[in-house]
Amino acid sequence: MADSAQVVPVEEPAATATATATAITTTSEPEAKSSDQMESQSNKSPAGTLVTIMNLFAIGVLPICTFFLSLTLLGYAVWLLYMRSYDCEDILGLPRIQTIASVGLLAVFVVSNVALFLRRKFPMPALVVMFVILLLMLFIGLAYAGVNEMQTRRFPATGTWFKLKVMDNVNWNNIKSCVYDKGACNDLVYGSPKDKLYNRRKLPPIKNGCCMPPETCNMDALNTTFWYRRKDEGQPLKTEVLYGLWRNDWSVLCYDCRSCKLGFVRSVRRKWWQLGVFLIVISILLLISHLLIFLATFWERFKG
Repeated sequence: MADSAQVVPVEEPAATATATATAITTTSEPEAKSSDQMESQSNKSPAGTLVTIMNLFAIGVLPICTFFLSLTLLGYAVWLLYMRSYDCEDILGLPRIQTIASVGLLAVFVVSNVALFLRRKFPMPALVVMFVILLLMLFIGLAYAGVNEMQTRRFPATGTWFKLKVMDNVNWNNIKSCVYDKGACNDLVYGSPKDKLYNRRKLPPIKNGCCMPPETCNMDALNTTFWYRRKDEGQPLKTEVLYGLWRNDWSVLCYDCRSCKLGFVRSVRRKWWQLGVFLIVISILLLISHLLIFLATFWERFKG
């Protein structure tokens, strides 16, 4: 009886280990789930939303906006090249200056986009280079727009430079011949009836200054190109020389008047004033844009 009775071993430790592992697994899964839930909740929190917006802003929005801003430099450079020979500017050597300005705008366009491409590898050098170039462009824009008083004689295409060049008799004789050859007053001489008078304040500066006597002469007009000066109570004077340098001859008119010279300066100066305003606006916008890109890049590195 004793030999026939066998003791069957019970594998209680293995079962216990299996149960323990199962319990650990079941307890670890809720912990993992809870950690995932906490992470997802943190991403949905205001701080996580702000980080996502900053990443999107730094990676996509700012570079795209900066690229489109730089495209205006390319467009303005092409426009300057197209307007090289406008209003007898070649006599003063302005086409060469416009070519230099166009090349400068193209260089700023290239440097701006290279800085965008290398912003992750070299953020600080890219920012420094852009700041130096854009500050120089801002200074030139201030000079052309007449905001900066440093309009020296050697700085071309500023108001002071134009007046010095145009008031020179040798330069003005060439400019006067060019203005006459281009027919500045032809439409007033041939295109208007004798009884029709133009509002001189609405005329371009060259027509106002070269085709009519100055307002300070106090002269009356029979038509747009024939003017006379009255005495106190007498008949109108219709002599050949009416007042100062004015002539009723349509080939002379007031081409030798100071008002004609100033009208030419205002006409040519307007384009360079517009260039100055453009340089001021675009340099400030690009400065702000590249600074924001620099800050966003460092924010992304700090976050990572």
